[in-house]
Amino acid sequence: MTYVNSAGVAGIVSLAATLFLAGAVTTTAQAGNGGRQKVQAGQGAGGNWSRSSTVQRTPSGHTRQDQWQNQDGKSASRHVEVSNDAASGTRNRNAVWTGPEGKKTTVDTVTQRTESGYTRDTTATRDDGTTATRNTTVVNDRAAGTRAVDSTATGFNGRTTTYSSDARRTDDGYVRDVTRTLPEGQVNQRSIDVSCDPAAQSCTRTVTGGNGD
Repeated sequence: MTYVNSAGVAGIVSLAATLFLAGAVTTTAQAGNGGRQKVQAGQGAGGNWSRSSTVQRTPSGHTRQDQWQNQDGKSASRHVEVSNDAASGTRNRNAVWTGPEGKKTTVDTVTQRTESGYTRDTTATRDDGTTATRNTTVVNDRAAGTRAVDSTATGFNGRTTTYSSDARRTDDGYVRDVTRTLPEGQVNQRSIDVSCDPAAQSCTRTVTGGNGD
C-alpha cells in the first residue's frame, strides 16, 4: 500500500530521532524544547513524500518495513521488529530509522506487564552514540477507578522532564490532575474535569491551571 506524506526530509529524520519524545509523549513526558524544535523544523522543510509499507507476521510478533521517497529521489526508511512473550508479559520493539543522508537512529522499547498495569522503557541511540531515554510506569486500580502515570524523559541534550498524571472516575465522567516539571525546574499543573450527560449525548470538559497537559 502507498501513502502520500507531506512531511519533508528533515521531518522524517527528526521525527525518527525524537519520536518517543514527542507525539505519544504528550500523554507521558516531553524531553524539553529540543525535541519540539526539531519536529517543527522538519515540518517546515515541505515537499511531498510517497510511502510504501510491508508488514510480515512472525511467530512472536511482526516486522515492518517503511520506505519514503520524494520527487527528488531522496529516500528514508524505517525497519521495525516486534516480539511478544505472552508468558512473561513482555513486548520488545526495535526500530531503526535511516535518513536521506544515511544517518541512523535506533529506538528500543521494552514494555513489561505488571499486576496493576505496565512499565515501558525506551532508549533512542544516534550514530554518534548519544542517547535519549523515557521511562514510564502505569498503575491502574479498577476497584477505585483510578489510573496513575509517572514518566521521566531525558533528551539527547541531557535535559530531563518529569510527568505525572492521576485520573479518577466520577459518577458522570472523570477528573485528571497533571503535573509536568521542566528541565529548568518550572512546574506546570493542570486539572481536567470531564462530565457527561448520556441522555443529552454530550460531555463537558473543564480545564484549569497551567500548561501541564
